[in-house]
Amino acid sequence: MSVVTDRRHSSRLRWYRGCSRDAAAELAVRDPGRSGCWVLHGGIELDAARMPRFRSLLDRSLRSGARVVVVDLRDTEFLSLRVAAMLRDAKVEAWAQRVDVRLLTGTREVERALDLVGVRPLFRYYLSIDEAARPEPEH
Repeated sequence: MSVVTDRRHSSRLRWYRGCSRDAAAELAVRDPGRSGCWVLHGGIELDAARMPRFRSLLDRSLRSGARVVVVDLRDTEFLSLRVAAMLRDAKVEAWAQRVDVRLLTGTREVERALDLVGVRPLFRYYLSIDEAARPEPEH
């Protein structure tokens, strides 16, 4: 574990754990037990190094025939701006395939990354996987 100083706030230190083998294992697609829905867990860190694997899992989820794909970032402590921008592109591509990509977040850091790239307004707020996995009412 190394310590990285934040130059904007020299009195503040933040810990960087790096991506451990356990954190990498958390990046997975799971079936929440609801028909037509998959959940993609982002793990602790989603940085540029993990982006290809994350994108591959997301693409697989979108091609699976699911109507809803929930991206669960509640345990994610770091989200790179590239991954946030990739979520915007994935949302647009999924919409064209009539798949709804939904987002669960839990930390201010993740919300900040989504806000910085302008992605947050594309996703509704959900409180749980159960809530996000429910089909939207038809009008």
